[in-house]
Order: sequence, then C-alpha cells, then structure tokens
Amino acid sequence: MAQVFLIVGNTGAGKSTYAAKLAQQEKAHIFAVDVWMKNLFLMDMPDPASYEWALERTQRIEVQQLIETLGLLEKGMSVILDIGFFARSQRQRVANFLRQNDHIPQVHYLDVDKETRWQRVQDRNRGESETYQFEVSREVFEFCETIFEPLGEEERAQAFVLKP
Repeated sequence: MAQVFLIVGNTGAGKSTYAAKLAQQEKAHIFAVDVWMKNLFLMDMPDPASYEWALERTQRIEVQQLIETLGLLEKGMSVILDIGFFARSQRQRVANFLRQNDHIPQVHYLDVDKETRWQRVQDRNRGESETYQFEVSREVFEFCETIFEPLGEEERAQAFVLKP
C-alpha cells in the first residue's frame, strides 16, 4: 500500500540523505524542497536574501508537491516529503491535508545535536555531500535555529524519532 513519509529535522540533520535511503527501501518518490527551490527560484533571489522571499516560494512549492503527492499515491506509489517541516503549523497543515484525502502520513524525525548538524553543513558546503544544492552560511544556520520548532511530546509519540 502506498505510504507518505514526512521527513522532519533542522538544517544539517541529514533529512535529504535519510530520504534517499528511505526512497530506495520503500521504492518511493522524493519531493525535496531544496531541489525545487534551487531549480525554480534561486537564480531570482534578491541580494540580500530575505526569509519572507524564501518562505513565499517554499509555500508555493509545498502546494504543488502536495498536488503531485496525491497523484502518485493514487497510482500506488509511496512519497517522501523532504520539505523541512520547520514549523509545527506546517506539519499539522500537511498532515491534515493528507488525512482529508484518506492518507495517514508517517513522520520521521531526525533529532540531531547542533554541533553535528553544523559539521554536516560545513562538509556539504565543501562539496563533500551528494545532497548539496546551495551553500548554507553560518548566519543562515543560526537563523534556522531560531525558527525550527522541535517535535513536542504529542508529536514525538506519533513519530519515528531517529538519532542518526
């Protein structure tokens, strides 16, 4: 039976790497926000970049990815949503949308400490990762620390919590 997986974690948690492994295991299609953002919008990014600009575009990406997700699920193909899920409201919105369309999402939470995540980001920035899409500066990394909402107790109880 087709399944939809939500991959949750802060910057550098290993979401894209984990999603790729899970996709092979589950024979699932991945929708990765970073890939779409790079290919559709990065060339138009203002200087300096703004969170509001990026958020508006990632929200548009989310809408299209959810439409595509439903189409694949209807064809019996599992889907992995690697779209960050930084905000609890986004996780709830997407889960509710999927439930309203008769699909129960499975949340996989990568709970990784800050130091490990920053080292992974640095490695990725140097091209030492297959998941590199664009550079993440220390400033952006630290900003993400302020906006990421870790899973609460209720969310954790319903998720697969991974400490890779």
